[in-house]
Amino acid sequence: MSRNYKSITLTAYELPEGREINHRFHVLPMPEELRSAFHRFHHSRFADPNEQRFQSFPINRLNNVLTAAAPDVISVGRSVAVKDDSPWLYARGPVDLRLVRGVLGLWVRGMKGISSADLDPGEVFDLIDSTSLAWREQEVDLKEQVISPGGTAEPASSLYRLLPDFLARLIRLSGPFIGPSGRSHSFLESPGSARRSELVSWPPMTDQVGEAGARFSYVITISVQTVPFTPRFRVHVRTGVRRWTTDTGSGGTLYNGGRSVSVHLLTTSLWAGISGERSRLSVNRLRYYPSKGTHVWRLTDGPDLPSGASILPRLPEPRELINAPERWLSGVDGVVAAIPYNTRMGSHDVGAGLMAGERVPLMDWIDDALSPFLTRAPLCEQLSLPNHPSNFPSPPSVPAKESKEEKDRIRAEKVHEQKKQEVRERRDLLRNLLDGAPFVARVHWQETETRDALVSALRALLDLPLPETTRDNTLSWNIPGLELHVQLRPSGTLTSPLDLSDRSQVTPKDLQEAIRQRRTFAEATMGGKEPEEEAVTRIPLMALVEIDNGAEFKDSRADPKFAVRIGCASAGVVTQFIQTAITGNLKTSRTHRARMAWLDAFRQIGVSRVPRHTLTASLPSELQYVSVWMAKRRWDGPTRKSTWRLLALRVRPEDGVRAVCGWRHDIRRWVPYREYLLWLAGDVNSAEAANNQYGESLPEDDRHENQPEDWGSVSGHTEGTREERRRKTNALLRPLIAQLKGRPSLLMTHAQNLRDSWTWLRNGDLERDRIWLDDGEEGLPIHQWGRGLRLLRVRDSGGDETPQWYGTDGRHGLPPGIRPVLDGLDQRVFYSSADKALTARNSAIGAVKDGTRTNANGNVVSDTNTDANNPNLLEITVLARQKGEEPDVPKEWAACAHQLRYAPDIKAPLALPYPLHMAKLAVEYVLPTAEG
Repeated sequence: MSRNYKSITLTAYELPEGREINHRFHVLPMPEELRSAFHRFHHSRFADPNEQRFQSFPINRLNNVLTAAAPDVISVGRSVAVKDDSPWLYARGPVDLRLVRGVLGLWVRGMKGISSADLDPGEVFDLIDSTSLAWREQEVDLKEQVISPGGTAEPASSLYRLLPDFLARLIRLSGPFIGPSGRSHSFLESPGSARRSELVSWPPMTDQVGEAGARFSYVITISVQTVPFTPRFRVHVRTGVRRWTTDTGSGGTLYNGGRSVSVHLLTTSLWAGISGERSRLSVNRLRYYPSKGTHVWRLTDGPDLPSGASILPRLPEPRELINAPERWLSGVDGVVAAIPYNTRMGSHDVGAGLMAGERVPLMDWIDDALSPFLTRAPLCEQLSLPNHPSNFPSPPSVPAKESKEEKDRIRAEKVHEQKKQEVRERRDLLRNLLDGAPFVARVHWQETETRDALVSALRALLDLPLPETTRDNTLSWNIPGLELHVQLRPSGTLTSPLDLSDRSQVTPKDLQEAIRQRRTFAEATMGGKEPEEEAVTRIPLMALVEIDNGAEFKDSRADPKFAVRIGCASAGVVTQFIQTAITGNLKTSRTHRARMAWLDAFRQIGVSRVPRHTLTASLPSELQYVSVWMAKRRWDGPTRKSTWRLLALRVRPEDGVRAVCGWRHDIRRWVPYREYLLWLAGDVNSAEAANNQYGESLPEDDRHENQPEDWGSVSGHTEGTREERRRKTNALLRPLIAQLKGRPSLLMTHAQNLRDSWTWLRNGDLERDRIWLDDGEEGLPIHQWGRGLRLLRVRDSGGDETPQWYGTDGRHGLPPGIRPVLDGLDQRVFYSSADKALTARNSAIGAVKDGTRTNANGNVVSDTNTDANNPNLLEITVLARQKGEEPDVPKEWAACAHQLRYAPDIKAPLALPYPLHMAKLAVEYVLPTAEG
């Protein structure tokens, strides 16, 4: 049982005090003349003359080309300063400079001009060919760091790339890993991502379930991370599986128009310095251009490049690879091409992830490989504080002395009473919201099974009898204090793809017009009169809409969800989508998904039960929670306009249907959540929606990733806009925080989401018990913003910023709980782990992908096709507390945030505390999302 676990083990490492770790790399300095030419050529592409003032230029695309053509070359940056001669290209040995020049040439060719350039591309190519370049050896201290004023380790920026690369090679050379089946697994190095190195077991394994022989590999990722207020940085190692594509599925395609897919390549190279022993994979991307009907190697043979420009010795012909991925996975004429599976491709016979039964021995093997330099991070000891809020339904207790039959009867009786109480509370909230008015909801369905499931789910949630049915397919109920009507309508045109089919090449204006038309249609439909009808019906409060998954559209830009949402909002209707059941899993989960759709719709109108913490004896009474979340899309849309919009919510659990309110900064007032969502959508025009949806369709290598911790600027253009965004964010936060005075308030932030804009949330800038809002270099003590204010930051596993974990002893289970990251006085950083999801409660801790196992009943079972479930750790940092005569105890505030991950209506843990969860969901009314 999970309660027996006193501590958890992290898949994180530290460098012991006094231990050295140095390594000699070859570096390639880039002369200033060439850097200046790259800078001028890059910034001459922009119509905005202000772009010229920036003294750096981005190299994200160059890094991507390196992963495809020269994976042995390591780039340690994402932007390069013109005046800084620090090298950014490293290698284990000197790489043929002809290859390096070829990569630089491909990178420059890939820059698409927007305005007339003041530097001819030919001049840049001539400089690349004529400038003297030379590799030189340099010893690198792989433990180099400084300590921030707040006491946080800050590694040298190059270490984020160089140390993982060094450790990956160390692991690969340590010998094979012997899996549970007794098979020997060797590994290849893979370029990974901007700040991670990766190992992939090779050759891939074959499952023992699928008839066609589904293929998969172990995958290990290694990254350098920091922990707030901790004087040593850490190395996080994550383990999992990578599933490979072996067929094109029923649709005959791997991806839709406007999308791309990565391809891992293993081939020999004629270039000196490139791994001849085939120890490292390269990564390229295939993209399909629907307007031309062609598949293109995106990074080295793009449509803007001359034919035959590739500097690789050989790549598969794209259509051959797409039509027969399994054949190329096994190798053709010395070339191996492997396409990683993703869920858009349909189902896979191998389940996702690893459980402790495989992770623990794999980590033991990694421990041995890294032991000359690193040791495991300390165990995290469990705190003796409740996990769940006071109003979260707990499993009913039964007397141990009773017979099994009596226990079952008592348990069933208590569960029944729990459900009756939930219905009473939900009905009361609905009555308070409506204040005597009828409840009207709309269901737009595509499949009758979904329609019927939604009706049944509503009846169960409100304990409704059989309905009365009118001729216009409206279901009605009259129960004490409530009149309810559900209008049933086929989805029809409302959810069909946006009208882009008759255009050979879609422009932003085309998409803008298609969104405008659908938005107008949705508003008319919800307004009671569909465009072709004369009958007027009552306007619903909310609409549940069955819709296809966006991945099913031939062109991803034709996804109508966001246009429907903002159109419904114009009519005053909030929306919740439910996906059409196109796979077996979606069909079997239809009942559950229908229930969750209603709960999500109720959440949007305020009919939702809010978690109440159990720490009433130590935390202030009338405590309110305030969360801030940045809705953002970077500048990679066609108009190069970014979207950055700060959202703020206030949660007061005792306020019923007004428990959740949003901050309207234009009038500086809190409004109910539903009103806030409609206000957010009302500010979105069709041009902005088109820009965001068009940008969402760009291939992944054209987009900017979320900026990782301590990685420098994302691109040259952000140097000015980031400062402007920081000022605007602070200007929005100041009046918001100022009006919190007078009532105890816990302000919650999310590191990865907000630190781009509220830059003080970076680990290296954090200081205890202070808050920074343009109030001087050191900020202000928290009490100067009010004696009732506290500040908390959470950080999730995005970018591997929190490690994987498992119970320290016994069967290495996954116990929920809250734990300090380190022991010591004034500990501020805690790890929160939640229960497994309801759908994974029966997943076996000892499950293995490689081979079979014998279960507790003595039966031999295979887990290869079963998804593993490993709840991610959530880091909770109590940044600022009140001291006073009775100072706050940080662990109690962290435990409060931990308990808020359990919402009573959902009965499953949330990824974030409830106030942040609600703020994140509000983004659906600002930007296109994958929801549905």
